[in-house]
Formats: sequence, structure tokens, C-alpha cells
Amino acid sequence: MLRSYIVLIFYFSCYDAYAQDKLIIADFELIKEDTIFVSYLPEVDILDFKDKGEKMTYLILKKRVLKVYPYSIIAKERLDKINLILDSIPKRRKKKRYIKEVTKWMKNEYSDRLKNLTMKEGELLVKLIYRETNLTTYDIIRLYRGRFNAFFWQTMAKFWNNDLKNIYNPKNNREDMFIEHIIKEAKLEGKLK
Repeated sequence: MLRSYIVLIFYFSCYDAYAQDKLIIADFELIKEDTIFVSYLPEVDILDFKDKGEKMTYLILKKRVLKVYPYSIIAKERLDKINLILDSIPKRRKKKRYIKEVTKWMKNEYSDRLKNLTMKEGELLVKLIYRETNLTTYDIIRLYRGRFNAFFWQTMAKFWNNDLKNIYNPKNNREDMFIEHIIKEAKLEGKLK
């Protein structure tokens, strides 16, 4: 029995010594006879808050974004599906009829949920729809329902201190930068698609 343990230990110690000849530690570059190891690290976002109030604002914004972001994803998917179907419909009159049917269906499906959003969550939804579709909400309404409907809903939005022409710009707008960070963080944690 002791002999078999010694043989096994000898076998595995030789095996490890042989494996070390082919061991690659990391990528490297030779610069002037110096070996420099190269490693690629993932990008890390670091948030810096100006004060405690801004941190609290960020946490409230995070809660709102996580509530509203799924609606913007649904909007993007529905618009893609509608565009595919509209491309297959040859006549303009049938396209209008289809758009009216889809509008009626979407009102029945989502109006109760969207009515429960706060004004700030509505503003976020407008920005997030722009983020997902690269079209302002005003442009989407104008494209599918006409200029008059777009003007009407823009007027209603202005009445409630919102703007359907809002765009999403995380490079120049601090709130949009926070929104982008929240979305990336939530996707990494698996909270969002």
C-alpha cells in the first residue's frame, strides 16, 4: 500500500514538472530588452457625488429608472415589430388602419400602467425611449399618428412640465450620465435585460 502511494506521488510530481514547460503566464511585449506584461482590464465607472444631496437624488433616480426602463424596451420592440409589418403592407390606407388598430390595442394594454407614473418618471420615459430608438417621442408620434396628434400631445406634455422633444445626452447632461450608469450597473447585476 505504501509503495502504491509513493508511485502515485512520484507520477504526479513528474507530471507537474512536465506541465510547467508549457505554462504561459500572460501576454507580454519586449521593449528595449525589457519584458512588459500586458493585461486588459474591464472599464470601471466611478461616480463622484458633489454632496450628500446629490447622492440621495441619485438613489431616487435609480429607483425611478429601474421602474421605467422596461417600458422603453417594450416601446423599442413594438416599434421594430410595427415597422416590419408596415413594410409588408403595400397600400397606404391599410397602413393607416393597421396603425389605428395597434394604437387602440396599446392604449388598452398599457394606459393603466402608464397613468400610474409620476411626472418625473414620465420625463425619464421620454429620455429612455430616445435612448433606445434614437427618435424623440414627438418624432415617433408625428411619424405614426401625424403632425396634429404630435402637436396635441406635445402641448399636453408642456402643460405638465414635460417635453416630448427631450433627447438623451449622457456626455453633456449629468442626470443622463447617472441614468446611463444605473442602466449599465443594473444590466451587470442582472436586474435588466
